[in-house]
Amino acid sequence: MWAHHRRNIPYQVGRWLDKAGCALISGVPPLGRLYANLIARRGVRLERYPGWTFGAEYYIERTWGSLRRAKLWDHAVERRLEVPLTVKWYDGLKVDVMLGNDHSLCLYVGGTFEPNELFFLGQILKPGMTMLDVGANEGLYTLFSAKRVGAAGRVVAFEPSSRERRKLQHNVTRNKLGNVTVVPVAVGSNEGTAALQIASGVHSGHNTLGALVHDDAPSAGVEHVPVERLDSVVDRLGIAQVDVIKIDVEGAEMHVLEGARRTLSSQRPMLMVEANDEALRAQGASIDALIACLRGELGYDILVFSPVTGGVEPMGDDSPVSDNIVAVPSERRSGILAHA
Repeated sequence: MWAHHRRNIPYQVGRWLDKAGCALISGVPPLGRLYANLIARRGVRLERYPGWTFGAEYYIERTWGSLRRAKLWDHAVERRLEVPLTVKWYDGLKVDVMLGNDHSLCLYVGGTFEPNELFFLGQILKPGMTMLDVGANEGLYTLFSAKRVGAAGRVVAFEPSSRERRKLQHNVTRNKLGNVTVVPVAVGSNEGTAALQIASGVHSGHNTLGALVHDDAPSAGVEHVPVERLDSVVDRLGIAQVDVIKIDVEGAEMHVLEGARRTLSSQRPMLMVEANDEALRAQGASIDALIACLRGELGYDILVFSPVTGGVEPMGDDSPVSDNIVAVPSERRSGILAHA
């Protein structure tokens, strides 16, 4: 019986810490944040994680630390608390997140965010390169890329939502990244203005020019935002070189490609594109149409992230489509695969 009791000691300690931590987060926020930082992960190494999903370390691994952090996260969601935390991330970056949304679920509770994509991107980005982050949100890809391309390189981050853009600019300034340009527009196929649906709740930040597709992302309102073609912005900013473009715009990916045809033709950058069929269909497209456009009209080969290795591999007829796909110019495919 004593042995059984001893085995339950970590569980009992965990339950006590959970109660105390939630009480502090609600009643004495400064002490709650101090506790949250004390139980945060220490040192996150960038490596492949086959089969990764949002919050994998909690939902799949169920580690003692992730369970403690998840309890705080759940408490913030249930009570609709706004609890700012600073997370130490890859390459010495510091990211400010808000407890209770999916970014903090990944970065704070679990510790990783799209590690397979970022591991691959880390192999591709070199000092002096230019990366365009279309749909930058709070800036995770922007921050990572800015570190990798260095002072001689450049990152241009596009974010139309004023709420997310404030967080993006804050994280850029916090990390003293002078090689980042933030552009406050949506990117599309035609110039003008558009109604951006602002999401709230757990999936706040999944803003879209179409319909919100997450059940737990109710609308927080509409923001009317300027829309520019990517080709126009590249010309306006005098960007002579484009090496990598990441596109994550909640279903408007086809519109971005349509407005970037000249840049894609002349620069032949590598693309990393979100492939969410539900979001694409909400804006009149589909994964099949996206892949057909990339392959047929634009002359790109498609790579997907293997659920077995976490690395990229050519997309076959029967390959499952990963959440993000990589499009490489056919003439550069072998070179990119050799370094992936």
